[in-house]
Amino acid sequence: MPQNNLDIILVKLMVFLPKAFGAVIGAILSLVLSGDIDTDGKLQLSIGVITKVVVSAVSGAYLGQLFIDYKELHNLSVMSQGGIMMLCSAFSLLVLGIFYQTIEMNRGKRLSEIVTEVKEAFIAIFK
Repeated sequence: MPQNNLDIILVKLMVFLPKAFGAVIGAILSLVLSGDIDTDGKLQLSIGVITKVVVSAVSGAYLGQLFIDYKELHNLSVMSQGGIMMLCSAFSLLVLGIFYQTIEMNRGKRLSEIVTEVKEAFIAIFK
């Protein structure tokens, strides 16, 4: 049992870090889906990309915790809760990626071109 304030802070930090890691990984996956990571696996930083990462990580943290509280999943391990936050983070910006690709299709891009772009981006990331 923690005895002083520093021990309490360290324990809370050990619980928070895996959850935050899951939210950030979900944000990176959502950047691929929104088309911000190109087919070479490179990310061009801009205000829009930074905004997307922040929105994804924050939404993953809050929506994930909301889901955990709503479904009363506090008995799961911290890593499992971090995985839930990662999924919430990825799927929150997945919606943004879908809207982005819809706009691209309205501009004249074909679905096969979009699928090829996303596939090449995933291949480049995992090389």
